[in-house]
Amino acid sequence: MSREQLIVAVVAGLCVALMAAVLPARAESEPVAPRASLLPLVRPLWSELTTAQQAVLEPFSQQWNGWSAQEKRVWVSLANRVPRMAPDARERAHERIREWAALTPDQRRLARQNYRLAKRLPPDERQAQWERYREMTPEQRSVLRNAGWTSNTAARHAGARTGLAKEAAQPLSDLARRGARRPPTPRPADF
Repeated sequence: MSREQLIVAVVAGLCVALMAAVLPARAESEPVAPRASLLPLVRPLWSELTTAQQAVLEPFSQQWNGWSAQEKRVWVSLANRVPRMAPDARERAHERIREWAALTPDQRRLARQNYRLAKRLPPDERQAQWERYREMTPEQRSVLRNAGWTSNTAARHAGARTGLAKEAAQPLSDLARRGARRPPTPRPADF
């Protein structure tokens, strides 16, 4: 291999390495446009729902055809029950459906996770926690809703606006909730 060929090979290798380093960083910073699913549409399609079902599930009209069969079954079942509900229960169901439709996928995931956690509690403990929640002031409820679960009781209930309280009120990761070891606290000698 001549010197010129060696230089060309090195330059080509550097170009490939540079492209490999730049393209992933660029891809992370650019918003990703949603792609059409490669999976066939799962029935029932929105157009196949009855008029009554469409009226109940209207907040989901744009998302419906992209959902799984299981998710659609649950919502169709609810849509079939809603017309038989008492008027106040029907209105409450419509309100909850609108609220659910307004949630982001992450918020829905968190709501499902919280529901599963609540279902694991014994009924008396779940009732006690509900009573504690109902005794909170509207401000405390707002702080709890905005902050999520936390082990810091003071931050959870005080509603303080300090930076430390905001940080302490952030939800703990699943790993921390399971009792993972905390990193050692720094000692004065480490400073």
